[in-house]
Amino acid sequence: MCYGYTMKKKYENQTGPVSYGQLAGDMDGVRDMGNLACGHARACYDQIAAAVQSCMDGNSNFVEQTLAAAEVMYRATYKSQVQQIAAGSSEPLFKELANLVMDNFNSAADVEAALKSFFSEEDQSQIAADAEVARQQFISIAQGFCDDGCFDKSAAFFKPLFSAMDGGQCTVASDFCGHCQENAANFLDGNQNVVMPCCLKKVAESGFQAYNRVEAKYRALIDRFDADLSEQLSDEANARIDEIVAELKEQSACIKEVYDANKPECA
Repeated sequence: MCYGYTMKKKYENQTGPVSYGQLAGDMDGVRDMGNLACGHARACYDQIAAAVQSCMDGNSNFVEQTLAAAEVMYRATYKSQVQQIAAGSSEPLFKELANLVMDNFNSAADVEAALKSFFSEEDQSQIAADAEVARQQFISIAQGFCDDGCFDKSAAFFKPLFSAMDGGQCTVASDFCGHCQENAANFLDGNQNVVMPCCLKKVAESGFQAYNRVEAKYRALIDRFDADLSEQLSDEANARIDEIVAELKEQSACIKEVYDANKPECA
């Protein structure tokens, strides 16, 4: 948590773009934080889950009362800050989305009503079941990642890769296509000792498979949500969404191209 807070402050206060050189410099900290999570996160989660369950067992209204208290705290502490951030944003899309949320959702009851109006009972049941399956799969994958010492292996892979990508005309970490992609491909082609660890490939492949399952199963719901949201936004905001989606697809395709060309053969 301390490391996460430090990194948050570091990048929040940065005025210029984040470079791959900076990411390379932070890999050791990410590795150490990951290893710490491997050693303690599951036990910490179990303690919190047991405490919450104990509260629920002793008070049938615990969830409702907790949500009500959270709403009071939000209105007293954070609502005005959120309004100020939205009003001061230079991004029209963010401003519209923030105002849309604040205008329509003032309580947990509002959120619950919106979900019930959008999702049928059958949808809700299926989503809950799929979410539980996904949770169990995540726990299994995360445990395997930790057992394999994959934070150490991943940091040893990404640190020299990011360092090699940095420089020349690759100056912004958010833009992979083009010069950054070329630097990455050249480095991986010329360094047989720097190979993606199989444990990292396993996580990546699991992510691709999960995305494809969600895309296939929930495409109709996603399209309906997109259509409903589009009706409530301006033409300018909708155009900005289209730009962001196109950019994400382009960057993802470039990353996938380098990944496919350099993923290891694993047992």
